[in-house]
Amino acid sequence: MPKSIYISGLQNYSCMMCGLCCRRFLVLLTPEERARIAAKDWSDLQDVPEDFSERINGWLYFKRGPRGCVFVGEKGECRMHARCGFDFKAFTCRGYPFNIVSTFPGEVSVLARMDCPAVLANHGKPIRQQRGDIEKLISEMRFGSGFTELQLAGLERKAVEEIRDFARKIIDDADSNVPLRLRMLMLFARRIEQLGATFLNDNETMKEVYHTLLNTLRKEAADLPKWRISAPLRALFRQRLVAYARRDEEINHPTPMHRIRQAWSIARLVMGYGNLNNLSNEHPDLPLRKLKLFSCVPLAFEEGAFDTFLRFLHVRLECFQFFGVAYYGTDIYSGLRALCLTFSIVLAFARLHAAARNAETISAEDMSYGVFAMDHCHGRQPFLRFKTARIRENRLADSYSQLLYSLGC
Repeated sequence: MPKSIYISGLQNYSCMMCGLCCRRFLVLLTPEERARIAAKDWSDLQDVPEDFSERINGWLYFKRGPRGCVFVGEKGECRMHARCGFDFKAFTCRGYPFNIVSTFPGEVSVLARMDCPAVLANHGKPIRQQRGDIEKLISEMRFGSGFTELQLAGLERKAVEEIRDFARKIIDDADSNVPLRLRMLMLFARRIEQLGATFLNDNETMKEVYHTLLNTLRKEAADLPKWRISAPLRALFRQRLVAYARRDEEINHPTPMHRIRQAWSIARLVMGYGNLNNLSNEHPDLPLRKLKLFSCVPLAFEEGAFDTFLRFLHVRLECFQFFGVAYYGTDIYSGLRALCLTFSIVLAFARLHAAARNAETISAEDMSYGVFAMDHCHGRQPFLRFKTARIRENRLADSYSQLLYSLGC
């Protein structure tokens, strides 16, 4: 058991029994879990096959039926839970929607994933009040030794905490609109990387720097150039958007013909054609070309539209789940830049959602859908774990202001 467990103080969660996770996900099983479940008699559940598991790419999963997991009942209930209780279920089922990762040596942090409708709505009791359940989960897990020297980029803990706290100050800057705050945050990520560990670890000097830095960043961000990004960068962004749009359905159909169709759909999307709905029926059925994603037309937002996204940023920073194990083993600077880039992904998803309902104004519902779709993959998408993905991130980060301008911000 880790020496210290930090649980987000900004999130609430109580299961709403919507069953969406049972319908959306392929649920991973261990051989021990499969043997334990198989030892029970399920013969009275006629739609649960005797062999309720299957191997895909060498991994065990629950088989799926028309309602999702084969143990889901007609009313969306988990029949395994109803018969045997919560603790009997597979670890994957019991652990969702919590994201538990190692941070500093001997410590783990816990947040709730916003691809769960209850977490997205901040519904229920504070997750800090669920410490007992979380500790049970942690007792079944194994963790590494925490942030490495490379991930910390030579920074002492105090310096990392000050970077985190100042990033949150930028996010809450009442004198700037939200797109400007994200530009400021990207500038901040670049600035601190240039300063280097020796400077950042000098706490007294950094106090003076932070005292004036917010005004400096605000002015610099407002003066950033605004023009449409180039065609190669547009293709790079669509490639990243496609990676965030992919879902478990594609794993469930590993036939060669399906892979060929999938590759063709992805190629068309990267070129600006195709439909994200072909990757997953979760996404609105709207051709990408009709969206005119990079039209540079300024977007209009309803009051409070950004609230869910700002909460996402705050929670990730609060729990230090924006770099290290939580984001493909990256260093703090790369993780902070990637966190800024999530805004562009959320904007694209929100625009798709708004266009599908023929709305000209981006609502809180549209932005919440964007966060819901993005957080499903951020730090968890296998196709974003490679070094080439970090290279593409850096290229998009270098043109971040132009990217937001092209998307309507």
